[in-house]
Amino acid sequence: MRLAAITLAVATVLAAGGCNRSGSNADVGKAPSLEFDKPVSGEITSRSGINFNDGSHHQLYQITLEDKQLVGMKLTGALSGSIAVFNNGSLVASSRTGYERSGDVSLAFRANGAGTYQVAVNADSPTAYGPYRLRVEKLVPYDGKPIAGSGEVVDMLVSGSQDYTLQVDKAGLYEVNLSSDAFDTVLKLKGGEIDAENDDGGDSTNSRLSLPLQSGKYTLGVRGLDDDASGTFKLTVARTELPGNIVERDGTQLPQSGSVFTMLDSEGRRRFLLTLERPGDVRLDAISGQVDTVLRVVGGDVELVDDDGGNGTNARLQESLPAGHYTVDVSSLSDEQGLVEVRVQIDGASAAGAAASAARAAADAAAVPDDAAVDAASR
Repeated sequence: MRLAAITLAVATVLAAGGCNRSGSNADVGKAPSLEFDKPVSGEITSRSGINFNDGSHHQLYQITLEDKQLVGMKLTGALSGSIAVFNNGSLVASSRTGYERSGDVSLAFRANGAGTYQVAVNADSPTAYGPYRLRVEKLVPYDGKPIAGSGEVVDMLVSGSQDYTLQVDKAGLYEVNLSSDAFDTVLKLKGGEIDAENDDGGDSTNSRLSLPLQSGKYTLGVRGLDDDASGTFKLTVARTELPGNIVERDGTQLPQSGSVFTMLDSEGRRRFLLTLERPGDVRLDAISGQVDTVLRVVGGDVELVDDDGGNGTNARLQESLPAGHYTVDVSSLSDEQGLVEVRVQIDGASAAGAAASAARAAADAAAVPDDAAVDAASR
């Protein structure tokens, strides 16, 4: 959709006198009415109204709104199209054409006066045709209350950045997700000694932060990657109990057999030490349901690196190493924070440790989702 195309087409519909297929003032009065929570189905064909500047087609509707009413619209279906809303011939809101979308189109706006508004479903190009479904709903404004521990906020971005309060009463691992169908999101969390930001850590262009938080008050900042971003979004917070053996500082010695959990720092990394009293076959796994892990082992003449040698995006290193001291760096491929389990298996470790490691290896080989338990705990 080109905004000028919709503006010109609707302006012609509203003001011109029926000089082509777009129609006249009477056509606007005959436009089908939209009602909240009652979807309508339609189709853009060669017989639909024309946008004069590029030859694409449109279908007009009308809806009665109250002043300052918050409205959400969603366009789904085979049509490659967009939505624009007008009031007395002036553009009120339009879906973003530059935003990368999966197919569905969303639009949110606040009415700038009571009255009848025109809604245009517009094809993206002169050759774009097909069926569609349009749904309109009343949006409930955010009540301004802090998010207490876990919860969800559905709101509309109407300015450059909007802040929300997160009240943490119980320490733990907190995952914050910011998602929108209308714009590319950017999420920020600030409070105490934490100042973290994320753009595309979630699905597609959505944002995600996973952080261990202590009791206290934090500020969640919501904005779009583009300065003029606007539209509805969802902000969710969920808490997970941290594992008991979590490591939160660099330089911790890894066990000869077993596993430890760690939270990667603000740069998405954590450093461990590994000591081999004698040569041995070493297997290291970095497992996470939150980040794409990377392993790096350095010591003496040895330097090993792996990204996806394990299951999925988990890292794994298997190598025969001489006796000595090694540095084990665990990081995320995109420099993001997240919870990671580091598993260690060294030949010659205790029988119990070796048996446990063998059981885990067998589970991996059989494609049993043993890692799912870790992933679930980390989400």
